[in-house]
Amino acid sequence: MTHPGADEAREKLLVNLTPELRRDLRIRAAEHGLNMQDAAASALNLWYDTPTAPEFEVRGAKSWGVFLPSGGPDRFAQECRDREITKVQGMAQAITLWLTSHPSPAERLVAQPVKRILVGNQKGGVGKTFVASGLAQAMAEMGLRVLLVDYDPQAHLTKRMQIPGLPEGGESLLKHMLGEAAKHLARSLVALPHERFGGRLHVLPASMDAFLMDAKLALLQVGRDTCLARALAPLEDSYDVIVLDGPPNLGLAIDLAINFVQRRPGELIDHSGILIPVWADRSSFDAYDMLHAQIATHSKMTGAVVDELGFVVNAYDPRKGVGTQAFNEGWNQMSAPGVLATFKDLVEGREASDNQVPLLEHAPNSAHANGMRALAKELAA
Repeated sequence: MTHPGADEAREKLLVNLTPELRRDLRIRAAEHGLNMQDAAASALNLWYDTPTAPEFEVRGAKSWGVFLPSGGPDRFAQECRDREITKVQGMAQAITLWLTSHPSPAERLVAQPVKRILVGNQKGGVGKTFVASGLAQAMAEMGLRVLLVDYDPQAHLTKRMQIPGLPEGGESLLKHMLGEAAKHLARSLVALPHERFGGRLHVLPASMDAFLMDAKLALLQVGRDTCLARALAPLEDSYDVIVLDGPPNLGLAIDLAINFVQRRPGELIDHSGILIPVWADRSSFDAYDMLHAQIATHSKMTGAVVDELGFVVNAYDPRKGVGTQAFNEGWNQMSAPGVLATFKDLVEGREASDNQVPLLEHAPNSAHANGMRALAKELAA
């Protein structure tokens, strides 16, 4: 969930935007140390001062929401009417003008904490492990140092990476969360050996004791809410991104993961947060309602601000009928968060899983692999 700034009243503008412009705005805003909503407001101000602007291609634009200073949506709509153009065309012109006038700096202008992404949904079978693993692979391939945490006691991720378990001398994540570990958590990590990842992708394997996590942590009297953050804290300086493959439930473990990815002081909106894999079916909408409610409850009870980064529609097959197509359209009509990627039901993803080979190693030129790269580029901002 992208929240308005606390320093001023904001109103939500709903408008269609092409995925390419959304991605470019997100990346460039982060490079300049801006929240995307502030970059959008700056883009509109620049557009207001530019009486004429060329038209841009807007085919493929999807629903997008952004919070503007109070009165901003009405002013934008009136300006579009005065110029006799659609809102989608007006926003495309504004963002393109802003991108042109704000080239990428040599270095990012504002330092950020380690990026923390929970890939979560209480509904099983929607592709959390597929998305978490593929995203982490793509980020490592692009040069980032990535820690991929198998936070699901079923250990699907660990098995699909052909990791036998914790290395010798390693202790489980739960032991570190309970304060019972005697050794550094780095002893528990496994580096993927594939050349394309350059030694930058490390995995924290699942352990059988994770099945006892909720029961064990329920007995923890002090520091329970922050025990996951404390356990992972010694590793944060060694990575650019930490990705958690969440379990298919809404138990205590997910509450702790939500706490871990909450926005920290000085952190940009949507720098960290929850990425939500879904299917184009009714049960995924029901599952999201439950997850969204848990996030809202957590935020209300703790004061945490938690960003929902967006949806990934997985295993989409329009041949399954008009119902599937309608549910897919339903996801694409969502905004803030919106759909960041759609992966069709293709063979490469299933083969990589069945053969226990990383997707980008098994099928590096596939639509699945390239989709993961596009997703990684946007979320790495």
